[in-house]
Amino acid sequence: MRNKDILFRVLSLVCLAIILLYPNVAYSRINHAGISYIVTGIIFSLPIIAILSLIRQKWLYYVLTSILTILALTDLTMVDLYKEYLLPGGIISTIKTNPQEAAEFYSTNFREVFRWIPLILICIVSCVLYRPSVNRKISTYVALSLILIAPIFVTYKLFGFYKGQVTLRYYVDNRIWNRPPYNVPFQCLNAHTALQRKKQWENMKNINMGATRGTTPNAQKEIYIFAIGESLRYDNLSLNGKYHRSTTPRLESKQSNLMLFDDYYSQACLTMYSVPQLVTRATPDNYELNYSERSIIEPYRECGFKTFTIVSNTNLLSYETYLSDGVDSLIIVPNIVKDGEILSGDKTMIHIVDSLAQVHDKLFIMMQFLGNHSFFTNYEKEFEHYNPNSNNCSANLVRDSLMLINAYDNSILYTDYILSSIIDQLNRPNTVSAFMFVSDHGEEIGKGGAGHGGNCTPTIREYHVPFIFWWSDSYRELYADKVSNALSRKPAKLNGDNIYYTLCDLADIQLADQYNHPSWSVLSPSFEEHERLILVPDGVTCIHPDK
Repeated sequence: MRNKDILFRVLSLVCLAIILLYPNVAYSRINHAGISYIVTGIIFSLPIIAILSLIRQKWLYYVLTSILTILALTDLTMVDLYKEYLLPGGIISTIKTNPQEAAEFYSTNFREVFRWIPLILICIVSCVLYRPSVNRKISTYVALSLILIAPIFVTYKLFGFYKGQVTLRYYVDNRIWNRPPYNVPFQCLNAHTALQRKKQWENMKNINMGATRGTTPNAQKEIYIFAIGESLRYDNLSLNGKYHRSTTPRLESKQSNLMLFDDYYSQACLTMYSVPQLVTRATPDNYELNYSERSIIEPYRECGFKTFTIVSNTNLLSYETYLSDGVDSLIIVPNIVKDGEILSGDKTMIHIVDSLAQVHDKLFIMMQFLGNHSFFTNYEKEFEHYNPNSNNCSANLVRDSLMLINAYDNSILYTDYILSSIIDQLNRPNTVSAFMFVSDHGEEIGKGGAGHGGNCTPTIREYHVPFIFWWSDSYRELYADKVSNALSRKPAKLNGDNIYYTLCDLADIQLADQYNHPSWSVLSPSFEEHERLILVPDGVTCIHPDK
């Protein structure tokens, strides 16, 4: 009888393992994640299986197994419908959905109910077969052994596989908590945090930066643009005077009114962390500040500018609209490619700038491009100068480093065209205008692929990025000292901390004392270098790139 109980107990736990792994298997099949994805799913599920194996009360096992089944069904449904596990946005949308919308959703996707049946049956079988352990001492030893497998595996991944390139927090958040069986509780916590932050953003509306202007131009028009690039690294711009290819010929033709800062570092190597720090006063060691204050839009708004945010629909700002809260208009540009031809994208922004410049006399625009994101397909055929590249070579060479670099440089030629064309729209008679551009982060390109983001010990190519400043003749006549100060800071050590205050100084905007920081503006006579920090992808740890 005892052997039969042990068999039932083992079969019950096997059924439990199937419940926990079912969404992982579905995700792996749909997204071609591979067998290693399933193996790690098994390892990370072992602690839950081990803990439930120690339960003496059957009713408690029934309750916990039922809860785990519901969590698995939730992720399984999301994978089936959207090819992704549950995300915070899905939870928030569910909370805000009215009964009629919910009924329409479930009636449309009623087939999902039938796909739940196997997991529900497995849950029932697991509960029916479960037998509490008779020998608790042996069961405890076995359970502890199973639990220890997960931390041993994590230790190996961190120090053996990644060799310290990622932090423990980043690995746990991005490789364990955001996957079943932990994903739903983890995303519920993230959704709660997002809702709390939304309340903070609502409170932002009551904050006034006390913005005033020292000089008000007499020119007919006044236009300032802050543009954010994507994955553009400093090394591959011929504008730096060192790169062997001519990747920025149009910008170089404007050098009498344009400069590239030599030593500017991004504050993070992930868009989700770098962009908020560019457009708010947030810093790597005070990142939460971006949730309690409005963006650079606010000082310009307080000084009477018409404000606009133009973004690619694939980038952060188009979703994190709190960063553009308070703008007169948020313009989201779709990226449409048909038969290899770009019908809508970064190029569309040129025409939008032209239209806005014709209509408004006092204008501030913040924009973010699709830019040079891997795998570097964002350019038109006429800019395909470097060949062969990863977009036109044979399949077995697509990940070759030279093929990728060729495609990357082609995308830079296209970016050069976009930026130059936008500057041309600003170079109007009787117009005080200026343009600032920075990339959110860089890109490491090597044999086997290109990428950024997950590395918590990033290379310099991932954070040494271009910071470009262009000014009109009218701007230089009015603010000769600012242009002179900027030129003298060309070799200075800069990072994203400098951007917010430099953008204020660009239009001679001063903030209230508690918000002001003139020594961080490259246009200010009181500018001073400060220690640069980079926020790594765990969202907490900072590194010191100059040490």
